[in-house]
Amino acid sequence: GQSTMHSIPPQSITTNTTTTTTDDDEHDTIEGITLHIRTFATARQWNKYHTPRNIALALLGEVGELAELFQWSGDRNQNHPPSHNGEPHHDDGDGGGKELLLLFGLLSEEDLDKIGQEIADVTIYLLRLADVCGVELGDVAMGLLLEE
Repeated sequence: GQSTMHSIPPQSITTNTTTTTTDDDEHDTIEGITLHIRTFATARQWNKYHTPRNIALALLGEVGELAELFQWSGDRNQNHPPSHNGEPHHDDGDGGGKELLLLFGLLSEEDLDKIGQEIADVTIYLLRLADVCGVELGDVAMGLLLEE
C-alpha cells in the first residue's frame, strides 16, 4: 500500500515556517529518519492523530500488506540457493542476497520492488511509533542484540 508518510523528501523538509536542510548521513541513521518522519508529520499537523494506538493499527495494516505479498506463494525451497552446512544462505553484506533471489527465480525484480516499498512503510510506522512513545529504538535494539 501507499503510505502517505513515505514521500518524505530526502534533502529538505518544509514546515509551515522554515525549511530544514539535512546532512546526507542523517537519513542513514534511525535518528535521522525518525527526525524526517517527525518533521513531515508536524508540517502536516498530523500529531493530533498520531497516538500510539492509531500508529500501531496503521503499522499492523502495513505488516498485513507485506505479508500479503508472500501469501500462498509457499517457501519455494526447491529452488533455494545452495546452503552451507544445512544452514540457509545468508547475504555476506555485498548485496548478493537480491541477486541470488533473482538468479534462482525466487522473486522477480517487480516482487522485490513491492516488498521493499512495504518494508519501508512498516519501517516508517515503526519508527513513528517508537518516537511517539519516547523509545530510543536504536539503543533498545542494540541492547537486546548485545544480551543475546
